Amino acid sequence: LTADEVYVLCDDNPCLHVFSHAGERLRSLLSRGLQMQMTQVTGPRFFCLDAAENIILSDTSAHRIQIFSKEGNFIQTIGEEGQQPGMLCLPKGIALMEQLSLVVVSQNKNSLQIFSCQ
Repeated sequence: LTADEVYVLCDDNPCLHVFSHAGERLRSLLSRGLQMQMTQVTGPRFFCLDAAENIILSDTSAHRIQIFSKEGNFIQTIGEEGQQPGMLCLPKGIALMEQLSLVVVSQNKNSLQIFSCQ
């Protein structure tokens, strides 16, 4: 939710829709057959927005966090599959903290990790 837009993530059919507060669909950033630029999102579960309204998305099935501009352009991937520090295993919950620190909860590791998003 931003001052002008409402974001809706559907995880059963990967899609991220953006609506006006009046309910008008403004754009779809992710859906079947429509992939965000430069990368494929396979299993989005949670997302948050940073101060610039970049989309930070937990791509659970791919064991990574992906960051996109509000227009859907790929910016960065955080993490990869694994059990070591800095690696992710089914990342679920995410939250953005002050100083651009991203907190990620991994389901199978029963862990909480903090990453820099700068």
